[in-house]
Amino acid sequence: MTGTTERLVIKPSCTSDDVDFVSMQRGWILKKAQIQEAGAYVDSWVTLDRKTEIHLVDDRPIGTRYFTLHGPGSAEIARQIREDCDVWSAREALADLRGASTRDEKLRAVFAAAVSATEADADDLIREFGTAARDSDAGVRQSVIIATGYFPHPGLVDLVGELRDGDPVEHVRRNAQILLDGLSEGN
Repeated sequence: MTGTTERLVIKPSCTSDDVDFVSMQRGWILKKAQIQEAGAYVDSWVTLDRKTEIHLVDDRPIGTRYFTLHGPGSAEIARQIREDCDVWSAREALADLRGASTRDEKLRAVFAAAVSATEADADDLIREFGTAARDSDAGVRQSVIIATGYFPHPGLVDLVGELRDGDPVEHVRRNAQILLDGLSEGN
């Protein structure tokens, strides 16, 4: 399906039951449920006019749930989802990252920021992910690598290169190289 593609990251306060209610309220037609893709589970709907697809991705490897919207009605569906569900903006996720004190809070914010980011958010992401890339916790530094796969902006790719070249933990350096290799194969 062609047209606009948009991602909306759902906050934990929006439950699966809430999403089911929204889909029924909005008249979405369920096409597939719980299709497994790379460790994530995807439910997909189509609008009544069959012009817009709505996918709910339960991305378990990163602990994040988000909608992806495809088709000419994406902007309207995004507006409806924002009305009906509590979703993150990249700016809000980055503010949460700045205020995070625990590892889980940092990971959740890093992934929410990357998945919800647009080109307009790139400079803020680079700055805040630069701070996360210097965190004392290797898991937080690793999250920057994984998150860059969701929003491979050149400034973030450069940051992953720095982790590959200088992180003190071998598996972080190795995973940075794996991401860089994957991104170069995609070009």
